[in-house]
Amino acid sequence: MKALRFITILVLLCVALGANAKKEREYPRAKIKVGYNYYNKFLRGGDGVVEKNTPFILLANQEQSKFYCPSTEYRDSLLSTPSGRAKERQMFDAAAAAYVQNRDRSAMDCVVYHSRLYVTKDFAKSVSTTYDQAGMGECGYYDEPFSEIDWLIVEDSTKTILDYQCVMATTDYHGRKWTVWFTPEIPLTDGPWKFCGLPGLVMEASEPSGQHCFTVTGIETSSQPIFPVFNTEYEKMDRKDMLQASRHYRENGNAMFKAATGYEPGGGVDAPVTEESRKYDYLETDYHE
Repeated sequence: MKALRFITILVLLCVALGANAKKEREYPRAKIKVGYNYYNKFLRGGDGVVEKNTPFILLANQEQSKFYCPSTEYRDSLLSTPSGRAKERQMFDAAAAAYVQNRDRSAMDCVVYHSRLYVTKDFAKSVSTTYDQAGMGECGYYDEPFSEIDWLIVEDSTKTILDYQCVMATTDYHGRKWTVWFTPEIPLTDGPWKFCGLPGLVMEASEPSGQHCFTVTGIETSSQPIFPVFNTEYEKMDRKDMLQASRHYRENGNAMFKAATGYEPGGGVDAPVTEESRKYDYLETDYHE
């Protein structure tokens, strides 16, 4: 009887493991993996103008894609399970101790969010979904049709990026004029951030103020799973409401932190809002309208 019970348990365990493996295999697989660097420039309190480079990855196939910061996905994946949360806590405590000892802000780089941004695209529905921060601790998401971006292709303007012949295109999108370079040699109508709809992969994108730029850093074939966003705290919101809330937090973050916690933040009072500070804005600026 004990032997029969052991065999039954073993069979059930194998079935369960098989089901889990099958479930994992059900995630869509990428055909291509593209690395991008997102450069942005912004004002940060007493630090003045800060320049920041954040690595992003685009995983894509012909049906769907996900654009994300790999360190953000790793942290979100840890926080999605009890054992992962324990590991993240250990990493955070070690990084905080290193920061206290050396006063080196980079010690916290591995345990803080450098971006909360994810953009997923569903090519069958022609819809992108954007996830991002929306104020102090709040995160939101919204859907948007591809038709929001209207391209003008400049066929006589070309240049080479990573040995790929690229063509220029422009668009006026949500308050900014963008110039992008795409390559028809990679017939994937996708790119960094929300950019899509061109007859080729977007390799580079920039806007005239110099505050934002996406640049391709590498391209490879890949069968990596395209996992859904691990973090479940994103609430459905209006795009402009998210941007307005984020701007309000940027300009009043210290006061909001003190009101919420009762503690005086290390940065002291918020820097005054000036005409100069207003020049530094988000990827989209039409939320002022």
